[in-house]
Amino acid sequence: MKGKPVIPPVYLTATYQFDKSDDLIDVVQNRSGYLYSRWDNPSVMEVEQMLAELEGYDRALGFGSGMAAITTAIMANIQAGGRIVATQELYGGTFELLNEVLPTLNVQTDFINCWNKEQILAEIDRGLSILYLETPTNPLLRVVDVKPLASAAHQKGAIVLLDSTFASPVNQHPIDLGVDLVLHSGTKYLGGHHDVTTGFICCNNQHFDKIWTYRKILGGVMDPMSAFLTLRGLRTLDLRIQRQNENAMEIAGFLETQEKVKAIHYPGLASHPDHEIAQRQMTGFGGMLSFEIDADFNQTKCFMDHLLEIKLATSLGGVSSLANQPITNTHAALSPENRAKAGVSESLVRLSVGIEKTELLIRDLQQALETV
Repeated sequence: MKGKPVIPPVYLTATYQFDKSDDLIDVVQNRSGYLYSRWDNPSVMEVEQMLAELEGYDRALGFGSGMAAITTAIMANIQAGGRIVATQELYGGTFELLNEVLPTLNVQTDFINCWNKEQILAEIDRGLSILYLETPTNPLLRVVDVKPLASAAHQKGAIVLLDSTFASPVNQHPIDLGVDLVLHSGTKYLGGHHDVTTGFICCNNQHFDKIWTYRKILGGVMDPMSAFLTLRGLRTLDLRIQRQNENAMEIAGFLETQEKVKAIHYPGLASHPDHEIAQRQMTGFGGMLSFEIDADFNQTKCFMDHLLEIKLATSLGGVSSLANQPITNTHAALSPENRAKAGVSESLVRLSVGIEKTELLIRDLQQALETV
């Protein structure tokens, strides 16, 4: 048959057949082909290759979720008695892993506010196995000055992990900042359509084999259909991110004019405490922002309930605009003390800006604010 498919097929197979036993043995011993889809799958490898090229790393590995990627990256690079230095302002699931699960394995994590660069450097100087960073942060959009921290960690023999989900490969290039492993929840910007749950680790060759082995053992693999959908998302990533950057900047400007909004967290604003770092470190300011309403918990909940165009939902990064009240979901598992340390108040609203017409989103925010 002449002609080839424009879109690659989905390899919905769990296992692979061989003509000869010697071929099977070669794949088992040398990973020279496909054996079992917990090891590798053609659909998964295709999206891995595209993301590795976007991020500028040698390799990428796909996972069933962002947390599967984060857990595997950490477990592959820590041992009992090891120490992690991490920023305080982390995704809630990551904080739970570091603060509640890893201590049961005799792994200590010290959390420092991401803006306290001198204290982070002091903690690095004490010795560590992993430096774990997230930038921009969730949900306050703080921007971590990565390069000097990564350099200091490397001098102590540590590996540097960075969750770059909020930025995407379009707005931030961790490889230029000295990051060893880049983490993404592919559910967000990479997939981009609210219909897939995936995660990724991007790395250079020296880290690949260990992470591949831990993925095989822990089993948090990506399925072929999710790989296909994420590959589709990557093809439009640049276009979507450009529109989301523009929309978020315009909405942040609108919120600055609103009396009922007492604080806006968006690195593109000159008023943001990390604006200078963001200008230097990022190529775009992103489609995520958060803001605090001059209201209590119930009044803020009322605002959320009156949004019409913007959907009340967790997750982020897709084509549709989503809003949530972090205290009720993404950071609900944190104690009041840890929420306070992370700056998550009861009136905080996180907004993931989609690709809709900006005027529709602004009109929706305005009418919802009128109910407070």
